[in-house]
Amino acid sequence: MTLYGRSAVLNELVPELVGLKPESHSRLRIPGGSPLLVQCTGGRRTGKTALLERLAERYAQRIPQAYADLGADDFGQPGLAPPDDDGTANASRTTDLLFYLMDRLSQQPREFRGKLAFPRLTQGLLAVTSWQSVQPAELAAARSRLAGLLRESQPDVQERRNRVAGWITQVMEGLGTVPGLGPGLREIVPPLAEIVTTELLGPHANKDGLRWWSERRVSSQGDAHAQLTELAMRFRGDPDDRRLAERHLHAALLEDMADHYTRLRRANRVPRPLLLLDNVHTTLGQEVWGTLTRVWHEEAPRTRPGVVATSLAAEPAAPDPESTPSTRSVAGPFWRQESPDVPAGWVLRLPLAQLGLDEVKEMFGADRPEPGVAQVIHRLSAGRAGIAHTLVQAVRAQALRGEPLDVRSLLDVPYGAEPEPSVNERLLRILIPAEVARARLVYYAPALDDSAAHQLSAQYPPGDPGGVPVQEALVQLRDDRWGRCPWPGVDGPFVGDPTLRALLLHDLRIRAQETPSGEQWRNIHLLLRSLYAPDVYGGTAAVHDVRYLHHSLAIGDADTVAEALHRRLAEQDAPSWLTALNLICAAPHPPANLADPPAAPLTCCTADDDPVHQAVRLLLINLWEQSHPLAPPDTEKINSVRLQLLTLAQRSAPAAQRVFFQAYEQWPLLLNRWRQAPDLPTYGEART
Repeated sequence: MTLYGRSAVLNELVPELVGLKPESHSRLRIPGGSPLLVQCTGGRRTGKTALLERLAERYAQRIPQAYADLGADDFGQPGLAPPDDDGTANASRTTDLLFYLMDRLSQQPREFRGKLAFPRLTQGLLAVTSWQSVQPAELAAARSRLAGLLRESQPDVQERRNRVAGWITQVMEGLGTVPGLGPGLREIVPPLAEIVTTELLGPHANKDGLRWWSERRVSSQGDAHAQLTELAMRFRGDPDDRRLAERHLHAALLEDMADHYTRLRRANRVPRPLLLLDNVHTTLGQEVWGTLTRVWHEEAPRTRPGVVATSLAAEPAAPDPESTPSTRSVAGPFWRQESPDVPAGWVLRLPLAQLGLDEVKEMFGADRPEPGVAQVIHRLSAGRAGIAHTLVQAVRAQALRGEPLDVRSLLDVPYGAEPEPSVNERLLRILIPAEVARARLVYYAPALDDSAAHQLSAQYPPGDPGGVPVQEALVQLRDDRWGRCPWPGVDGPFVGDPTLRALLLHDLRIRAQETPSGEQWRNIHLLLRSLYAPDVYGGTAAVHDVRYLHHSLAIGDADTVAEALHRRLAEQDAPSWLTALNLICAAPHPPANLADPPAAPLTCCTADDDPVHQAVRLLLINLWEQSHPLAPPDTEKINSVRLQLLTLAQRSAPAAQRVFFQAYEQWPLLLNRWRQAPDLPTYGEART
């Protein structure tokens, strides 16, 4: 599958970090200094993991590499069991990860000469995992035992191998009772036996490793064995002590990799290893990334691996300008000759570029979708690669079945060969895997603020397990980095990401359609509307809060809304009136079986012969229809919007006339360019 908008990372940045072109054997010059740590950020389903997988694929069997998903219990490696819940003094998730990375980086690629060795990290990890608590009087003896495990004291190579192999067997047996190491990680230990015997028993590795540890100053004094003893004891200390010990282990990992690059190998431009770390926004990811960044900053410059990480981040409310650095385009240099003032100065953060319309069209390959389908997918997905790809695949499958597609029914298209699930349901299951959390957000999606969601939570969703559902829903939105950009004039909506909100509201529409006359949809919006009723909100019968009108339109009560908007023309300045119109016309569309609202009695301002009222009503209806998330530009409706704005301009005072005439000139152009309410300009600062 083609990865769109990732060329800067794939073809420029990473080749320079590792010193090897992606599609050839050409080695690149090694710049002076140290490479930057790259962190690619994006929202849910933007293709973060796909980017790392493509990098792993490009450099497979070419350079040592390791991929780890820091948001997964098994680090993204099938076959590794999740850790036990109980803690242990001899292990942590960080040491689990270092064992895993060492195992992966130790595998020699076919096209890479030499094998990475990890004597320093091996010594540190074995000291930590093998240490047993002792009384102060036993400390010297314990240190001696540790030294006996690590030093080269036997003249016969085979005897040394047997001794270490026997010790490893003991450690493996001991690991069987360590709750911090799951069965999967224990399976890594046997391959480490070969690594350990090579590292500890090589002619220089053990000696060089111990020399390095002797200079670490984990303890204020003592030789390498004393430093490793202190390392093991610090690891068992308080959280600050453990973090210090883990920093030393990270430093050992980097030093071991750097030690592979002798002067001759650097002169021959031997490519460097590649570390791929997924989901560094998670709890473990933040700890590991923070430690790695600090060690990168504090340790002396050496030959460093290329490091590319991904993290979840809120998507921008509007597409970034093309000049903004991203995975599509970024300018170097990607190395620093001088150390920055703070560790964060080593990090290059790159947003994952949003897909353009042409790239969405390319996803269809040789297929030609119905007019407007690619544009609707591009707008609905907000350029998120994973969401766009899922929608495109569903549309292509529909075409292969020979079934016609109405673009307004895009989200109802089956995801696979079976009628269910629909592509909308499939996307929501991916984006919000937990069923309870998903149901809550579906029913809270119509809310325009947190208070409204609290009111809904008393009745919805049906069968909710209880607790603090709104707070838990807010945490879900926060932890998944869903953006929350307030609409003009309100603090919400509760679900602020337009893509997620559209998917949730469509799901609610389907659920409500299964109730008689769509009564569930009506009841939800009547409840929400009641929160802003004039007598509740401190207004008069003639003044309706814009949120009241928003929910009125959601149940099809266009007469009430049109009358209120007509009255507002005399009470508000034009920018404020257009702001209210924007918010009202962003109301969700009801299910098809919703019963019509009762007819409103005619008043003096709703007479059929009043051109202003008719202009307000037609503007309201056509702009609302044009603002459906799946609506393509409709020439007839857009022309009507244009005509009604001109009518309002002709019948307004000079200041308002200027604003309405600007809308008359520009709104139709924007609507034809796929812009919708509530994002149309209002030409001034609204006063509410």
